[in-house]
Amino acid sequence: MTLRNLVLMMMPLALVAAQEQKPAAEAKKEEAKKEESAPAGEKTWSGWVEAGARWRSDVAGSMDAYRSIVNLTGGFRLPSMDVSYQGAHKLLKTMRLTSGNWGDPFNTARLELSDEKYYRYASRYSNLLYYNFLPSFANPAAPAGYSLRSYDMNMRNFDHELTLLPNERFTPYLRVTRNWAGGRGITPLVVQGNEYALRTDLDWRQQDVVGGVRMNFTRSHLTIEHGSTDFGDGQRIFNTEPMRGSRGNVPVLGQLLSLTNGNQLYDVDGSSRITKVLFTAHPYDWVDLYGQVLYANPKTFSNFNQALAGSLYSTAPGLLFYSSGKDTVYGDARRPHTTGSFGMELRPVSRLRVREYYETDRQKTDTAGAFEAAFLKNTELAATIRNSYVDRLETSVHRQTVEALYDFSRKFTLRGGYRYEWGNALIRAGSLSITGPQERLEMQRHIGLAGFVARPWQKLTLNGSAEVSNGVKTYYRTSLQDYYRMKLNGRYEIRQDLLMTVVYNRMENKNPASGVDLEFKSQNTSVGLQYMPGGGKWVTVIADYNRSAIQSDIGYLILFPYQQAQSLYRDIAHTGMLLADITLPGSGVFKPKLTFGGSYVTTDGSRPSRFYQPHGKLSLPLHRNVHVFSEWRTYGYNQPSIFSYETFRTNMVMTGVRFVL
Repeated sequence: MTLRNLVLMMMPLALVAAQEQKPAAEAKKEEAKKEESAPAGEKTWSGWVEAGARWRSDVAGSMDAYRSIVNLTGGFRLPSMDVSYQGAHKLLKTMRLTSGNWGDPFNTARLELSDEKYYRYASRYSNLLYYNFLPSFANPAAPAGYSLRSYDMNMRNFDHELTLLPNERFTPYLRVTRNWAGGRGITPLVVQGNEYALRTDLDWRQQDVVGGVRMNFTRSHLTIEHGSTDFGDGQRIFNTEPMRGSRGNVPVLGQLLSLTNGNQLYDVDGSSRITKVLFTAHPYDWVDLYGQVLYANPKTFSNFNQALAGSLYSTAPGLLFYSSGKDTVYGDARRPHTTGSFGMELRPVSRLRVREYYETDRQKTDTAGAFEAAFLKNTELAATIRNSYVDRLETSVHRQTVEALYDFSRKFTLRGGYRYEWGNALIRAGSLSITGPQERLEMQRHIGLAGFVARPWQKLTLNGSAEVSNGVKTYYRTSLQDYYRMKLNGRYEIRQDLLMTVVYNRMENKNPASGVDLEFKSQNTSVGLQYMPGGGKWVTVIADYNRSAIQSDIGYLILFPYQQAQSLYRDIAHTGMLLADITLPGSGVFKPKLTFGGSYVTTDGSRPSRFYQPHGKLSLPLHRNVHVFSEWRTYGYNQPSIFSYETFRTNMVMTGVRFVL
């Protein structure tokens, strides 16, 4: 065989091999291109953690007022944290842990765990160090630093919720919530008009356990849950030194009053079982139905014990002055409570929607109690008072609302409707009543509703609503009677990077009944601007201004000596806020960001005050995973009137590091 013949024989085999290898090579190249163009997978861990320290200057002015309003201190802080996990573990697909302001008086944390097919768990925690000791509270005329009511408490809240099979038709869930608070304070002990500011130990707790199931069907949803609530409230009041009380050195019938030993202890325990049913339905394309019913039967048991000693005054017949006394009170109450609501929306034609909503709330309280008081003069029993009572309180409130919405065009929607509110109550009559031991009250109101949404052109949106009421009867002197309220919102896009919003609210309420003469007015106007050139890539500016005014006039009676008086309250507030966020020139990762602005509140009227809070923050990215920040704040507060002793001012600087995962 010649070489030529051998080559001719091998050529077909080579061509076949080349044709087989070509698709394989091309497939590998295409696969490589797909891998290059495919987006990078999500990181298993993401988020950030911030850590820093705060320095605070000395507080100039009232430390009690500062702690009541601001209450921030220096030291190590964890300002914020947001850490997420995305994985493929069989039992844990996602996790997220967030927290804020750890080290400050109010801090929070939230943990979320889920595998969307099998479960979803969420846990929330918050802690509040509540301090309120404004010197003027409860007694504006008292000397600076003297208050009849104050609190220094620690409040904690836990909330856990576990949901099983969250995306299935039947979804069971369990929720457990626990809240408790404890601390100290000052509480007034009142003995025949003389008030003594005594030390107080406070203790409060509540626990809720709720379980239920959510049922999701094609055109309906049903939730059924049942749970329990257990709570307790306790307080102990005591003094450690002799006290003159609010009368000071003003004698009563020639004798000075004093309290040498005072102790008061009360404790309230209660429980309730709660059942709730909630449903929504969409049986046809033109109708939606929704409603809920809740039933609870709370029960409370209370005990009160008081022991006093000193030079005390009483209006008990033949007693006047006594040296010591003891009071004991026992009581319990039952209050079955039913509330429900039902609503529907009908769409009989394409542009018309008709809504009807009915609400009802009924409760009945039956109470029983016993009271015993013993008065002693120099260790000898001078008088004893015993009393027992059985009482009842019944209330029911109902509301029926019907309204229609019609879309005249894509640019204008009009809403109109009517609401009728009615109810009745059975309460204990006042001590001067001549109608008997109980009194029945009625409530009745007719309310007209109106509203609109207008889009005259693409950049402008307006919407408004109004209520006008003709109150026939009402329960309380300060309740809504003859009132109207209106609300207007506007949103205008001045330019592509400049947005303006305007909100206006107004309300007036009158009760011209003889002996009431109530007139209440409230008005609020706010204007906001948002400037984001280039989509906010380099600069963002947000500004807001708000003006609010409240006016209240109501008459009341002074029994001794008998006369009519008028209670007048006026308040006008101006609130402003400015926030600018600027990205400074830089290259690569190093792009500093400057944030500055602040807020202010000024009020005039019955209690003028000024509160300023300027601040600034600079963030420096040193690495894509490490950012350094520094923040400055000022708090300034004063009341240019008789409460000038509540003025304070302080400066704060915080520096820290943000670690980006």
